[in-house]
Amino acid sequence: MMVLAVAALVIVVGCAKPPEAEIQQANTAIEAARTAEAETYAPAAYRTAMDTLNAANAAKTEADGKFALFRSYSKAKELYARAEMLASDAVAQAEAEKERVKAEVTQMLVDVKAVIDSAQVAFKKAPRGKGSKADLAMIQTDLDAVAAAYAGAEADFNNGAYASAKAKLENTVQKARAIMSEIAAASARKK
Repeated sequence: MMVLAVAALVIVVGCAKPPEAEIQQANTAIEAARTAEAETYAPAAYRTAMDTLNAANAAKTEADGKFALFRSYSKAKELYARAEMLASDAVAQAEAEKERVKAEVTQMLVDVKAVIDSAQVAFKKAPRGKGSKADLAMIQTDLDAVAAAYAGAEADFNNGAYASAKAKLENTVQKARAIMSEIAAASARKK
């Protein structure tokens, strides 16, 4: 009788099932983090969630490789649950950071537009004369490129790509300020 009880216990313990539900939940949470652009807006939190998911997969693989009577998925289950929680945290962080960047870029659009407008006004007032035609043509080309870059940043913003828009605006404002410096230098030479 005792032998049957021990045999039944060994069969129940040894027949541990892989944590399929936990795997699915963790993968769903990671996909939600990707969709929320956590890789861009909360990279540290996203990396931590991915590292935990990878550790859970490794723990499952290790358990899969053991003899059936000694197989246990408890460590893998715990890690999958933690990966799910971390991925959810990454989503929350990404959404908050995305809103912060959106507000920042909204203001940047106004500020950069003002710098571009100032550069265009300065260009119109730039001295014209013999020998400056080629310089003015180059500056006009640069101004056109800055305006196009601004339009691209604005399109990214309207499409919800706030991080990309921010990077483009930072680059655009630097170029617009450089153009204003060129115009100021050209004006100083003419005086």
